[in-house]
Amino acid sequence: MTDREIKKQLFNKEKEIKELHVLIDTLQTNLRSAISYLSEEQAKEIKKVPSMKWCVDWSPKDLEE
Repeated sequence: MTDREIKKQLFNKEKEIKELHVLIDTLQTNLRSAISYLSEEQAKEIKKVPSMKWCVDWSPKDLEE
């Protein structure tokens, strides 16, 4: 594999990662919006679910740890 091919692959992977971060951000926003339609009690209950907490709180900064 040539340097040029490696650089192209790296560029494509970085672009894909950025697009996935945008997707995650969009999904998190949609989750927060959906929760706003629930009653307070329902919202409290769903916010207790570990996977829900993780999904809403996840940030690309978490990858740096």
